[in-house]
Amino acid sequence: MTIADGPMDGSATAAAGAAAASARRARRQTIGGLLPIVAWQTLFFAVPMGILFVYSFWTMKDYRLDTTVTLANYVRIFTNPIYLKGFLLSLQVALFVTVVCGVLAFPVAYFIAKKAGRWRVLLLIMVILPFWVSLIMRAFAWRLLLGERGVINQGLELTGLIDAPFSFLLYSPTAIVIGLIYAYLPLYVLPLYASIDKVRDSWIAAAQDLNATPMRAFWEVTFPLAFPGLMVGAVFCFIFGLGEYVVPALLGGGKSLVIAQVIRMEFELRQNWPGGAAISMVLMAFIIALLALTLRWIRPEVAR
Repeated sequence: MTIADGPMDGSATAAAGAAAASARRARRQTIGGLLPIVAWQTLFFAVPMGILFVYSFWTMKDYRLDTTVTLANYVRIFTNPIYLKGFLLSLQVALFVTVVCGVLAFPVAYFIAKKAGRWRVLLLIMVILPFWVSLIMRAFAWRLLLGERGVINQGLELTGLIDAPFSFLLYSPTAIVIGLIYAYLPLYVLPLYASIDKVRDSWIAAAQDLNATPMRAFWEVTFPLAFPGLMVGAVFCFIFGLGEYVVPALLGGGKSLVIAQVIRMEFELRQNWPGGAAISMVLMAFIIALLALTLRWIRPEVAR
């Protein structure tokens, strides 16, 4: 037995060594794959945000940077009516855009996932097609549509529905909302489609076999399973809408300042880098808190 045990022990040791070497190679490959991503995020996100964080505790005096640590910039955010108005307008616009996108995206995603059949791929391409065009070009196109002499007003005048062009369509919160809904609706449709597509038809049939009406089967089977996609789309729309600058700048006309325009005003026009950095930090903290609250719904959907 001792003679036979020797080769067996040697084989087990060799196998264990090979397994350990394979595990080390896998760890090195994982680290090697993550290293460029970590370096990129560190260099172009963590470092700039760290610099802004430090700047947010400094002040500008006589157009010179005073490095004395203070909370004055953060106090000013919650006492300056311009800052508060910009932040509240951004919240209102982002929330309204998110709700409208959700209402519009659900039937579109449901139709593509369950009813489109062989046209599914083509419809998905049509959903993402606007992303092939620059957001700036799309915003300028909306200016041509919404202007007082734009396509919409002229069309309504020609049909006799209005006597004078609508002045509120462009350079107003209405124009900002329209532009953001158009820009971010695909971001809501895609995660919703992914969730609804995973709902098997057999589950709906089983619910109906148990005497559930089509509406009840939808609310008790389809909707709960699609809810993670609904939350992912809502988070995308809300966060992007909250921090959007291009669409409000081109369609708002400077009459309604959202928080991104206020930040730009502090950095570029007033040359108040500490003030702009403080507003950026508050906005970033709000977004991180929102992501933390919704992580319980986002994580299962991302893991699928």
